[in-house]
Amino acid sequence: MRQSELFSHLNIFFGLFQHNPVTEDIKKPFRLCLQGMNNRNNICDVLSSLKSVYDDAIRLTENEAAVKGYREDLLTLQRNLYRELEYLLAFEETDTRHHFLVVIPVADRPAMLSNCLESLIEQCRIFQYGGSTVHARSMPVYNKISAVIIDDSKDADSILQIKDLCAETTLTGIRTCYVGLDEQTQLLKQIPSGYWELLQELLGGNRNPVPPHKGASISRNIAYLWLHAFLGEFREKALIYFLDSDEEFRIKVNGSNGIKDVFFINYFYRLDKLFDEQNIEVVTGKVVGDPPVSPSVMVNTFLEDSVLFLDTISAAASDRTCIFHSSQTSRDFSAEYHDMIQLFGYKEPLHPTLYSCGLSGDHTIKDCLDDFSKKTLAFFYGLHPTRTQYYFHGDDFSKTENARTVYTGNYVFRRTGLRNFIPFAGLKLRMAGPALGRILRKRLKQGFVSANLPLLHKRTMQTTYSNEFRSGIFREKNLIDISLEFNRQFWGDVMLFTLENLTELGYPDKRLGLPEITETAYDVQEKIWLLYKKRQDEIEAKTETIEQYLTDKGSWWNRGPGAEHALKNMGLFCSQIRNNFGGTSESMKKISGEIEEGASIAMIINAVHSFYEIDIAWNELLKSSLTVPLNCGTPAPLF
Repeated sequence: MRQSELFSHLNIFFGLFQHNPVTEDIKKPFRLCLQGMNNRNNICDVLSSLKSVYDDAIRLTENEAAVKGYREDLLTLQRNLYRELEYLLAFEETDTRHHFLVVIPVADRPAMLSNCLESLIEQCRIFQYGGSTVHARSMPVYNKISAVIIDDSKDADSILQIKDLCAETTLTGIRTCYVGLDEQTQLLKQIPSGYWELLQELLGGNRNPVPPHKGASISRNIAYLWLHAFLGEFREKALIYFLDSDEEFRIKVNGSNGIKDVFFINYFYRLDKLFDEQNIEVVTGKVVGDPPVSPSVMVNTFLEDSVLFLDTISAAASDRTCIFHSSQTSRDFSAEYHDMIQLFGYKEPLHPTLYSCGLSGDHTIKDCLDDFSKKTLAFFYGLHPTRTQYYFHGDDFSKTENARTVYTGNYVFRRTGLRNFIPFAGLKLRMAGPALGRILRKRLKQGFVSANLPLLHKRTMQTTYSNEFRSGIFREKNLIDISLEFNRQFWGDVMLFTLENLTELGYPDKRLGLPEITETAYDVQEKIWLLYKKRQDEIEAKTETIEQYLTDKGSWWNRGPGAEHALKNMGLFCSQIRNNFGGTSESMKKISGEIEEGASIAMIINAVHSFYEIDIAWNELLKSSLTVPLNCGTPAPLF
């Protein structure tokens, strides 16, 4: 009966499939497979053959969709093929694929978390990975997807909203666990005092009660311990998938049909196959959309592009139709948004990048300037209006390459990967992911890879370019102060490249003495500081050029009405650049003072040296039993 049911269903589906606008290369394997079905008596043989055919058809359809600008008819076909494949897999006696625990640290960002969870729900609805089962109250529950929210919020209203989001997500079929400050306190209080003394820098320093706003790295380490406790009773094959609350399960493309965000990658299906077919422990994806770095290290490139934008519009009439909509060719990943790109082994771009306008409908160059000016202020929250990252489709998602950086907003690992905690979390520096990546590259070698599975990164709310809570960035009226983030970035760079150099000496597997670590750290500090000062001179010059354009009496924006608001925004942008990056900025003076004092570099040296003992203690702790509350802080039924 099951075999005849399968054949009947597939013949109906293929009849519909024949009318789809795809090449004969995609249709032919289906035709041949269906013709040969009646000669096979074993349903397992049939399923094995069909799975291979579906995989080929999906790959060819995705390639065609990428070439043809992600047309809706091709996306519909792709999604139908994936759902059909899930239907086939349901005929197997057991589904041995991985169960995904999607872990999202969040701090006072309910709106962004809502967008993130909505995209997760849509990812499950579209692709149906693992199928679903109807449980009590006729509710469908996805068999292979669960979510864990690690809440570091301080605001009471944000906490209530995030709890509600967890309950609502559970009702959609994704079992969602809320791990708030109370749950974190219950967890950390179980750690024996001997381990706590060594590990408190990784976990926030206080545990009775656990405070809010500990930082993303500390939140991830606490999540690791929660997962360790939970997985002790979890019998399924599991993968742990970390992402950030400002990300979505979509890609950003810029093609013949313009800029759009698309549900295209079946992340869970692809990651399951990677871990099933390759001997890997950690996979990191990347991001598209907003760059993953701080505005403090991409200001120079944005100023350079802003000069080009103003120069271009100065030569055109204000009422002319917008000229910034020519399609940009999607490229494979690059870090061209970074001011010091050469530090990471990339070639420095030779030319500035032309702005790509995001407005739709009929609009003029004046409208474009007004929109661009709003984005300049959003730059301080992480938006890079001229170097948005677009998705580049390769031929096959199975391709991986050796990695050196963990994108902490997009990485996946087996449960054994819980031993690889986020190092130096207590310092609260930026570049935690690259620092962890250098250690993993040394320890895991080919077991640490990168895959073309980017998530969509949105640093600001899309309609207003506003932002929810962002650690290290403060706004009061017209003042945007990123000096704390700038400071964390500088010392994060010193930490990262100290590690980079030390791994060449065998760190961390080889125990290095304080003299070697100290000498390396001071050398790196001097090099990075010289680069920052050189970049500061370039920032000053480019800011002055922008101000000259804005005050030029001959330019159309100063000769008539309609551009006042844009000029005000651009003027405010320049003043914020000077306040945060200029020669008299508090950011640079603070770093200079800390270099002279020596306390910050000493903390880095001690943290690097103490990693050995912390690593041993962490792995010993993972041998012990910790427990989590059964309801995990959410009012809805869980696992």
